[in-house]
Amino acid sequence: MVGKITIKRYFKLLKIYAKMDLASLMRDMKFMAVVITADIVSNISSISGIFLLAWKFGGIGGMDRFEVLFMLAYGNIVMGFLNMMGGCNALFPSRIIGRGQWEHMFIMPLPYVVQLTVGIFPFTGSSNLLSGIALLCVAVHNMDVVLPWWWLGTLIFQLIVSMVIVVSLSYLFSSLAFYAPVQCEEISSTVIYSVEHTRTFPLSGMPLYIKYPLLTIFPAGLMAWFPTMILLGKTFVFGNFYPAIFALIVSFTAAYFFKKGFRYYVKKGINRYVSGGHRS
Repeated sequence: MVGKITIKRYFKLLKIYAKMDLASLMRDMKFMAVVITADIVSNISSISGIFLLAWKFGGIGGMDRFEVLFMLAYGNIVMGFLNMMGGCNALFPSRIIGRGQWEHMFIMPLPYVVQLTVGIFPFTGSSNLLSGIALLCVAVHNMDVVLPWWWLGTLIFQLIVSMVIVVSLSYLFSSLAFYAPVQCEEISSTVIYSVEHTRTFPLSGMPLYIKYPLLTIFPAGLMAWFPTMILLGKTFVFGNFYPAIFALIVSFTAAYFFKKGFRYYVKKGINRYVSGGHRS
């Protein structure tokens, strides 16, 4: 019963935030159109360098031009959706912890998962997602491949897996903020931005000592390159399950250490405020 109420409340809050975001869009559509267009141009510009290199040399490491574009578009969709649904503090929990806002959540009559709905931008924050979808369609249209009927389902599944990995990494490293709130306030943003910037590099043709760390220790390759290889049928059979297995491992690890850090935080609290109530 509690679970049903939580889920109902969660989606109700999502609807409220979506209406607020739509209202901000409708209040000044001319200004918001300029902002969204600028976001799209900026986002495409940030990945154009890799694509232009692929275009110049006819591909990179065994990937042709439009396979590289597919990979870049895939990464854009992953980060675009995450930024749209959690681009405020929900995607960066170390900020909430480090700023002492986690204690504010104690007194709210809502579960944490419901409170973390804050900061969704389905309209004004959809520029990266839309540009990624557009580039993906262009890439698929120009690739000489015949896609099976189940390919779209595989694409959606791989996108979800990639997003789970990013969110899990954020919460895994954010658990350190329970122990060192000042020093680790922005650790989640550092991790996510580092992975986001590294995801644009195709790992095809790279030596193993570079490729393996980017698929394990620092899994930027699982945000775009490896899922692209799966979707294009360029991995061995067992390799198709690797991102999902990795996502399970890192998500359970993140849950364990986040709960452990939270228990420590409950006992110790945060000493981040002076007597006047300001953050030190």
